[in-house]
Amino acid sequence: MSIIAPRIPENAPFSLAQRNWLDGYIASLQADSGSAGSAQKAKERVLIVYASQSGNTESLAEEFGERLNSSGFDAPVICTEDYNSSDLVKENKVLVLSSTWGEGDPPDNAVEFWDSLSADDHPRLEQTQFAVLGLGDTNYIDFCGMGKRFDSRLAELGAIRMLDRCDCDTDY
Repeated sequence: MSIIAPRIPENAPFSLAQRNWLDGYIASLQADSGSAGSAQKAKERVLIVYASQSGNTESLAEEFGERLNSSGFDAPVICTEDYNSSDLVKENKVLVLSSTWGEGDPPDNAVEFWDSLSADDHPRLEQTQFAVLGLGDTNYIDFCGMGKRFDSRLAELGAIRMLDRCDCDTDY
């Protein structure tokens, strides 16, 4: 039995580009998981890590987790303040969702995570595939700045980008 990846509904509050990004991300997870076959197979893990100041990013991360879990994945949703960035070396697939606070700063719950991730001695992540969804406000100069920084830093550490970063404005 193969798993059918969910599609983002046409009436969801996303632009066509954002909807396509989300559909592509979920489809890439399905393609990488292979078919289940007749033997019972362990669920593939997709870690969802979020950094949220007002709760919007957290809500979106929870929704992604529910969709992936209902599609047969093991998709824990963890706040950056509850996750050690060096543990990313243990993850095969990671989806990072981050809002940007103020003039390009990380949300309060991501300061320590970001400091650790951006440290010169952070472990390499060559075995980790990732995608980043940034949420921001185009009224600020550094629109989706933290999403951009997370995306850039993960690539610098050797992680493999599954999809181009997607930036969402306040009306995502």
